[in-house]
Amino acid sequence: MKAFIFDRDGTLIENRHYLSTPMGIKFNPCAFDLLRTIRHCGYHIFVLTNQSGVRRGYYSRERIEEIHREMLLRLTQEKIRIEKIFYCEHHPNERCNCRKPGDHFLKILRRRYDMEPESSYFVGDRAEDMLLGKKCGMKTVLLRSNSQKDQTPSADYVFDSLCAILNLLK
Repeated sequence: MKAFIFDRDGTLIENRHYLSTPMGIKFNPCAFDLLRTIRHCGYHIFVLTNQSGVRRGYYSRERIEEIHREMLLRLTQEKIRIEKIFYCEHHPNERCNCRKPGDHFLKILRRRYDMEPESSYFVGDRAEDMLLGKKCGMKTVLLRSNSQKDQTPSADYVFDSLCAILNLLK
């Protein structure tokens, strides 16, 4: 199975410092068009996100799951299906293997969903997203923010917006 795996904050949705309420979800421009096109091209879609705000005490696990239910509801209303959202709630100092660039969740994807890394893409806005994608043999897509214009972490493709990623699928 071929897949597109997306980071959440700063990639599919606007980056809000420790998003703690479903009302704060705002999808980035072209997110719906891109996700529909990806599904139309036969890819499965997953989200993989670090959410250390749980361990830091900013919000509960239940609140993260409420935010994810709201994301999925809005996507379903747009007739877009996300297979699963994986999240790591650990603090960076815990050194777990589920926090990006740890590969715990991608191992699950390979096993449970029979994901083919060489036919799949990891889309994110940070170096750890690119490291994880590369480590697992996936094509990597860096979505650069205005603050990263001078930084170029190693990625197969670099775009300034989700809209530009549509060109990759043509």
